[in-house]
Amino acid sequence: MSKKGIILAGGKSSRMNQDKGLMLLDGKPMIQYVIDVLEGVVDEIIIISNNLQYEQFGYPVYSDLVKDKGPLAAIYTGLFYSQSETNIVLSCDVPYVNKELISFLLSEHREFQITIPKKDERTHQLIGVFSKFCEANFKISIEKDELKLIRAFKNLNLNIVDVNQFDIDLFRNLNSPNDFKY
Repeated sequence: MSKKGIILAGGKSSRMNQDKGLMLLDGKPMIQYVIDVLEGVVDEIIIISNNLQYEQFGYPVYSDLVKDKGPLAAIYTGLFYSQSETNIVLSCDVPYVNKELISFLLSEHREFQITIPKKDERTHQLIGVFSKFCEANFKISIEKDELKLIRAFKNLNLNIVDVNQFDIDLFRNLNSPNDFKY
């Protein structure tokens, strides 16, 4: 069964004042860390972004099908362009995510439509496994302007997996210039 990696790189990055996926972290664009992890796990990768500079990474780049509707629209766009039943969705700003976490989420996905991690009582909605089936539901949520991810997920067979055995750094997303001074 084929698996697709969908990288969300379309955020406004208002706190960074630049496209955060392209920002260098230890000399490498932040998105490259996410690509490196996915390359060992999926058959194909696509990038969802309105910035064509992401084409430099050698993967298809798709703009949001519905503009200015946030991460839900980006996930919807990724699922729209995916032919795979199983899709690993990652935001471009989680450079410390690793193959072990992704493999664990895949193993827990089973008959669920969405599988996301929960670490220390906090869910991470932009690290997860999404079935192609979610596409139609997300389109309806967008049309109703119900854009909160966890709300859109509630209509589906959602699996929230305890990942407290994993290091907290795997879930750290870099949102501001101060995060790069860790």
